[in-house]
Amino acid sequence: MLKLILCLLTVLSFATVAYAKDAPQMSVPFPLGRDISDHFVGTVHRNDIIVADDVYKLPQTNVITFEPGSHSGWHVHGAMTFIGLAGTGVYQEWGKPAVLIRQGDVVQIPAGTSHWHGATKNSRFQQIVIYDKDWQAPKDLAAHMGPVTDTEYQHLTFVDAKDRRSEPEKGSEFLFAYPKQAFSSSNFNHPVYLSTVVGQPNEAKTPNWTYVVFPQGTYNRWHSHKTGQVLIATDGIGYHQIKGEKPQILHPGDVVYCPPGVVHWHGAAPGSKFAHIAISPEDNHEVTWYDFPVKEYAALEDLSKQAENPVKTTQNAQNEAALYKDRR
Repeated sequence: MLKLILCLLTVLSFATVAYAKDAPQMSVPFPLGRDISDHFVGTVHRNDIIVADDVYKLPQTNVITFEPGSHSGWHVHGAMTFIGLAGTGVYQEWGKPAVLIRQGDVVQIPAGTSHWHGATKNSRFQQIVIYDKDWQAPKDLAAHMGPVTDTEYQHLTFVDAKDRRSEPEKGSEFLFAYPKQAFSSSNFNHPVYLSTVVGQPNEAKTPNWTYVVFPQGTYNRWHSHKTGQVLIATDGIGYHQIKGEKPQILHPGDVVYCPPGVVHWHGAAPGSKFAHIAISPEDNHEVTWYDFPVKEYAALEDLSKQAENPVKTTQNAQNEAALYKDRR
């Protein structure tokens, strides 16, 4: 029977992996997580950043990092949306040309589609995958499975990704593209920049992923969301604070959860630009706004010199539910 995910080649192809040893390292924006190389050709890591639960009702979301020359085999899984974060990667559906994946590219994979993905020969590749982890393959599903041969990998013909709108401009210091026109609102102390990384419709059935860029010194009012909010820090250094709790310092890859109805604020740390992905569960954008955290923000300069208040990158559904009840 076909597995839920990762029905992959487990025998290493040494000819392919040799590229990973010889290629220079490049930095990636998000933490690597745990080593899952046993299921792949080469060296691959997985970092679970959103765990599907009953509070936020978001799809499972992981960061996958492929070292140069590393890749999966032909496999199938539930519907998936994935986003290129760094380096150059490869995605190929059975019977179609390989797609070259760059930073900011978004790819949609219907459930049950036979495909493989990984890094190019001479580049690391990091991606976010958003997917239906509960999908079960139909018994009569006919799908090509097994290893990607060295011949297939070495003789790829590339086409560009269809959705390249979030590719940043060359030389940009930010992870994703954003418009030149700033967005002004009475709910932010200065204008911010907004763009959509994942919109509707998408295969993973995730709510919109909105990219918010905060120039230095920019933050929003205290506010609450009817269905809560999840933030994924992507660039620079930021702060997030829940009413009555200590501020949290945010670095790229940190994920914070604000339960439904709980009051919080977030923005750039003093002395730094900042950007994050904002996700509103169920695509519900009912927000109640309050005053600005002027005193709290003024105190952050000293806080930033102290030890960081760590942010959990994975949340347990029961713990979040308990926190929600306590705060109500």
